[in-house]
Amino acid sequence: MISEQMTIALNKQAAEEAYASSVYLSMALWCDAQGYEGAARYLMASSEEEREHMQRFLQYIVDQDSAARVPAVAEPPHEFNSLPEIMKQVLELEMSVANKIHAIVDLAIAEKDHATWNWLQDFVAEQREAEIKARNILDRIAVIGTQATGLYEIDKMLGKMAEEEEEEDED
Repeated sequence: MISEQMTIALNKQAAEEAYASSVYLSMALWCDAQGYEGAARYLMASSEEEREHMQRFLQYIVDQDSAARVPAVAEPPHEFNSLPEIMKQVLELEMSVANKIHAIVDLAIAEKDHATWNWLQDFVAEQREAEIKARNILDRIAVIGTQATGLYEIDKMLGKMAEEEEEEDED
């Protein structure tokens, strides 16, 4: 069984994952309305991944014989200025989530909760990968540019990335 403090921290992280999911969903809907179908698919997949993370946190809490709580989620932003701005916000969101997971890892270390520390390592690795991916996308945007042709190429690239991730999930 995990401590009460750890239960609170993990439930709070489930809420962070739920919020990230809703932000990505909102971004995906905005992109779809703007004609960025590839970006919409990429962000929709990101939304689903964050929702799955929320479920994993809640299931872990239950598996530890503690009280999991389905979180209430604050309304995400609905208006965005541009696709490049959205991708900057993606990096910021991933960095924020990573910092919060690191704080739970620190708590697990302080409590000598080796099982939770070990379980969290998948999330630490996933967050590192998500940050690298977001930075790489921003680097490509800087190279490609944000004129009409550049935005078209960025959208196409994001759609291809979503397609590749869908294929990996099927394997």
